[in-house]
Amino acid sequence: MLDILFINPPSPDDYIYIRDVNRSGRRSSERTIWPQTSLAYPAAIMREAGYTVDLLDCIASGYDWEFVKKYLVEHRPRWVVTNPISSIVSNDLMASYYGKTVGAQSIACGPHVTALPEATLNEYPSLDYVICREIEGSILELIQTVEKEGDLFRVKGVAFRDEEGTPVVTEERPYIDDLDSLPIPAHDLLPVEKHRLPFIGSNYTFVLHSRGCPYPCNYCRQPIMWGRRVRKRSAESIYKELVHLGTLGVDNIMFHSDTFTIDKQIVLDLCRLIVENGLKVRWICNSRVDTIDEEMLGWMKRAGCWMIAYGIESGDDDVLKSVEKGGKASVELARKTVLATKKAGIRVWGYFIMGLLGDTKESMERTMNFACELPLDLANFAVAAPYPGTKFNKIASENDWLLSTSWEDFDQNYSAVVNYNHLSTDDIRAAIRKAYMKYYLNPKRALRTLKMTGNTEELGQLMRIAGDHLKIWS
Repeated sequence: MLDILFINPPSPDDYIYIRDVNRSGRRSSERTIWPQTSLAYPAAIMREAGYTVDLLDCIASGYDWEFVKKYLVEHRPRWVVTNPISSIVSNDLMASYYGKTVGAQSIACGPHVTALPEATLNEYPSLDYVICREIEGSILELIQTVEKEGDLFRVKGVAFRDEEGTPVVTEERPYIDDLDSLPIPAHDLLPVEKHRLPFIGSNYTFVLHSRGCPYPCNYCRQPIMWGRRVRKRSAESIYKELVHLGTLGVDNIMFHSDTFTIDKQIVLDLCRLIVENGLKVRWICNSRVDTIDEEMLGWMKRAGCWMIAYGIESGDDDVLKSVEKGGKASVELARKTVLATKKAGIRVWGYFIMGLLGDTKESMERTMNFACELPLDLANFAVAAPYPGTKFNKIASENDWLLSTSWEDFDQNYSAVVNYNHLSTDDIRAAIRKAYMKYYLNPKRALRTLKMTGNTEELGQLMRIAGDHLKIWS
């Protein structure tokens, strides 16, 4: 018998889905296989505590629900833990339903249930417990309390049903201040060889750099899980994990943080450790255009950074103000930062969003034109999705802009649900379609993208991605 099964549930259709404990889950238009390090962390904690654990990544391995049911019967776990995402929450919580058939108790974590703990427990009777915010701080205490029939009301950061069946949410658990105190995730339980990200390739994984973001972007879901106060791992702790991954044959890394460059000294210290010790690692990260400089770029390049993904969002300064992007972010600074990054020999992936608060047909046109003007290597255009718990959702609801209240219609990669008085969902969808066509059908940019494919397999993947985009936005 297995103690705890951590599960990334199967896809409900032919698409690949991204699930993450912090970011908004979504259908992957890029066919990305997202590493489940957010489940590997609590798996490591529970394994260190003496529990037998396994991690079943059905997305990466292509398993369906029939496989899951057979697995459950064979291994009979006492607990099933999953991270349901808004756009396919009913599918994801089938894990708790099927777990019940073999006597397992179930736990859900992540941004959807953190924003809606009581509603989720009311809607899905097979789900037993919710862990709000950081799962690592609560999971051991919750399971031990249940198993010892202790007082659940004393466990911070969880939700459950009382004796009358009414959902109860306990006092918030403080955030984990010392991220260095967390164990190295159970990377050995992940099917790393099946992880895939366009142009980055396979056999890559995530390494946690920091949690929390000080910026107030009103469309972002990040504050729901990790708050605004930034907590950072030390360069030494991160380096130790990189060395450990090297022993597993993994040297292809994406640093998992909202803004990798939020602390210049940690970035420089980490890069120096990598360079001075001769560690061979190839990595990418996320950043903002106002948190990086030429010194950092130089060291990052020397230490193996080959691409930075910037959340540029809009080519209109008024829209950036409307969405409360904060900091010194601006269209002109985005231009300068992209140029400096390219000068340092690092590729750039630009992220843009259509249909943000303050957007118009004209501002979306400026955004797509700006994307085409920049010397980007890749560009992604997403729909502004008012996910539960965000300020954007509150504003859209109060103004009666939402065409749907079903969370399963909320996905930034394929659906538009905000219908402004001056800007319709059809306008937003048309802008996404036009942006992709304008950007990728340009011969010069298309050639630049094709040059990034390293082999025929990657070229075939690129063709499939293009086909998916045509189907989604047609």
